[in-house]
Amino acid sequence: MKYRIVWLSMILAMAVLVISCSGSGKNISLTEEAGTELRTYEIFGMDCPGCHGGIEKLINKLSGVITSQANWEKNRLVIKLNEDNSISDEDVFKAIKDANFTPGKRIK
Repeated sequence: MKYRIVWLSMILAMAVLVISCSGSGKNISLTEEAGTELRTYEIFGMDCPGCHGGIEKLINKLSGVITSQANWEKNRLVIKLNEDNSISDEDVFKAIKDANFTPGKRIK
């Protein structure tokens, strides 16, 4: 009986993990508007939807960032900036590294 409870607990934990890491991820649909700039970067190391929050939080703290969206399935990070921002690609790459992910290249 004791082993059956442990076994069922392990199955339940695995099911919760699978459910939390499944899904379609966020749909990257930021649009460029007057006075804004959109940048798209490759980002590696995100392996579930929970990874979005950390990188978005760090990117959104950069001066000039309006918002950002990360997508773990597409290995993409889209950043919406004020048109007069002074953010370099190196600033973005540093934030990606600070969130313990690996930056790729700037796509757009």
